[in-house]
Amino acid sequence: MKPSLLVLTDSSPAAERARAYAAVLAAPLGAEVHLLHVYPTAPTTARIGEVMRAANARYVLQERQALEAVAAAMPGPTTAATVAQSWDEAVEEALAQHQPLLVVAGLTATNGMLDEWLSNRALPLAHDTGYPLLLVPQHLPAAALRPPRCLALGVRDQYFTLTPEALALAPLLAALAAAVVPTTVARPDEPNAGRHGLTAAQECGLTPALAGSSPYRVVADEPAAGLRQAVKELAADVLVLLDPGHGWVSKLFGGSVIDEVLRHTAVPVLLLATQETARE
Repeated sequence: MKPSLLVLTDSSPAAERARAYAAVLAAPLGAEVHLLHVYPTAPTTARIGEVMRAANARYVLQERQALEAVAAAMPGPTTAATVAQSWDEAVEEALAQHQPLLVVAGLTATNGMLDEWLSNRALPLAHDTGYPLLLVPQHLPAAALRPPRCLALGVRDQYFTLTPEALALAPLLAALAAAVVPTTVARPDEPNAGRHGLTAAQECGLTPALAGSSPYRVVADEPAAGLRQAVKELAADVLVLLDPGHGWVSKLFGGSVIDEVLRHTAVPVLLLATQETARE
């Protein structure tokens, strides 16, 4: 099967940026890009349901034609699918059909948890499916629409293993030939912070260059702020975060470092699903 990227798209400015960035990533590998726009199904009972289904059918046809025009204008081989069904089912079917190296989605600037849930449905996808998820900010400058040269890989002081789907990203990283820098954030009283995470990164198999890598250490009280500082100091094009679990339930009970990073990131964020591994 030819390598491919799956782009979860719609009519938003963030989706436009996601499509453009996906095209940039696909070019070095000669990968196909598959655009997927999911429109929720209408109720199936009562007269109002019939009216909504008729309106939806017209809307879906218009969106399908518009997305096909977008696909035709993409620089590389691109397909377009606009479907009216549940979001989870549509994404699951697309993953099974295309088995992409990477899922790409836009990251819409939001104001509050409800707005975030409505605008950025893809956020839990890496942990839920195991597939790597790249979130592209809607305000990413046009100058940043180029192959990344440096990826900052955030690691904590814990061992981990990547999912098979995350490890399958290796050919794309190899084609990009970008540096991957293990990065850890430590408080001033933590001189060895990130040691176990660095060992796991060196052994994870994502890219051979990690095997002999050295960590980049930032001293900061807050992990999210430290990661943003590292991105700036390294001039990193992409921030890579390990996602052991990023669901909406966790958001209700205090959020996470990932949530905080995504709310303020100026660069695309790549989420890699992991399982923490116990070692002596």
